[in-house]
Amino acid sequence: MLSSRLADENTLSIFRYTIKKWGAEQVPVSLGLLEAGRFELENDPFVIGSKAREDLAHGCRVFGVEKHDFVYRVKDVVVEIGRILHDSMDFARHMDEEAFD
Repeated sequence: MLSSRLADENTLSIFRYTIKKWGAEQVPVSLGLLEAGRFELENDPFVIGSKAREDLAHGCRVFGVEKHDFVYRVKDVVVEIGRILHDSMDFARHMDEEAFD
């Protein structure tokens, strides 16, 4: 599994927001949910609940975990996470082919 620079920045932003909004004690819970989502995608990138989103990028899929969505694709046999976006965000505005770089 690969995470793009943007996906890593998204994870850091989620971490910071969680501390600010709910306190440090909530961080292990929130990040644990994201890690569980990563694990699920790594084991089955076409997991029930994931959706194709070719409108965002070629081969793109979305998988929701709580209030966040992994925006990813499968290239060869590797899952590439391009972004981790809050479900209230405009995905088209924050996603394109370059997000996977």
